Amino acid sequence: MLVVSAFFIYRNAEQATEQSLKMQAIGITITLNSVLQNSDIKELKRQGSTIFSEILIDERWEGVAFISLYSSEGKVVFHSNPALIGQKFQEVIPLFKEKTPYYHYLTLSTGEKVFVTDTKINLDEIQYLLRVALHTYPVQSLVRHAKIHMLFLAFSAVFIILAGFFTIKLLSKIEKMQNRMKELENLSMLSRVLAHEIRNPLGSIKGFAQYLMKKISEPPLKEYLDIIVKESLRLERLTDDLSQYANPQSINLQRVNLMELIHETVLPFSIEHKEIFFELQVEEVSIKTDRDKIIQILNNILQNSVSALSEVEEKRISIKSRKINGRIKIEISDTGIGMDEEILKKAKEPFFTTKPKGTGLGLAIVGRLCEILKINLEIKSKKGQGTTVCLTLLESL
Repeated sequence: MLVVSAFFIYRNAEQATEQSLKMQAIGITITLNSVLQNSDIKELKRQGSTIFSEILIDERWEGVAFISLYSSEGKVVFHSNPALIGQKFQEVIPLFKEKTPYYHYLTLSTGEKVFVTDTKINLDEIQYLLRVALHTYPVQSLVRHAKIHMLFLAFSAVFIILAGFFTIKLLSKIEKMQNRMKELENLSMLSRVLAHEIRNPLGSIKGFAQYLMKKISEPPLKEYLDIIVKESLRLERLTDDLSQYANPQSINLQRVNLMELIHETVLPFSIEHKEIFFELQVEEVSIKTDRDKIIQILNNILQNSVSALSEVEEKRISIKSRKINGRIKIEISDTGIGMDEEILKKAKEPFFTTKPKGTGLGLAIVGRLCEILKINLEIKSKKGQGTTVCLTLLESL
């Protein structure tokens, strides 16, 4: 019932917008027609009068995009933009056969969509076409606010229950999609489907939940809304990871100081995880590569290392870099739980994860970015003995 009501509210709002524009256009058309009927059209044409542009300057005509008068040959007789007077527009000629007033929308060269009313008028026994174009945003803005208010009233009463149910369904849909990912060859198309089918409703869920958290004071309801927001953020991270894996951006090469870059990447981790000892042995070397992609690679590896240290007493991450035979080798080692041979073989596969809430795309993204930047990626690990990730880079791509 609420869905049907919301649909009628939407339709009524759209109809109210167009009706308001029609009424405004009719009023302006009648006024202009009266002005022209009481003027000597031949004298105005002879003088090249800018009557329409002068009218448009008047603040009473706010909301008018432009006004024009066309002859039956499509020639501009008057225009609020004097530069267009005398030009011909062939697309206007068929409108003389239409029943007027004729209402339609027109897209300007600026990209703005305006509401247009075309009306045939007779001046000195000659037929002309009077066109009035209106900006739509003043009316639409008012209607949009009214529509949002009404929709909010309709949905707020049942939102908490529906949002929770919808989030669970959405999580279920994501899990099913993960199981089908390997069967789909075109990951780029899949990412576009996710962006369209998941991000839009997910954004609405999160946005309304955050809005209601500010409006609702009951602790139990705020707790439920907080769960909805957190789960929505988790789904956003999943779609972001998938987009990065399926559609990595183009390479942006620049000269990078590797020592500074590694220190910059490690700093946030060392501040957030004070229980972990970070050991850095990094040579100062300059390389030409994509700075943002290198940072993303290091971030994903360090995040995995931090997660691997959660269940061990000795928490240490070592980062070493050195130049060997014209190549740069970076080693990131941790004293975490490590991986057995079976898990190590699947570590770089998309959607494979041993974490309860992991997306399984961290190392898969690292692998994709390494391919793009021509970085040799090697992972060494043993159960209970930690993991070492080796990156071998070219000095210049």
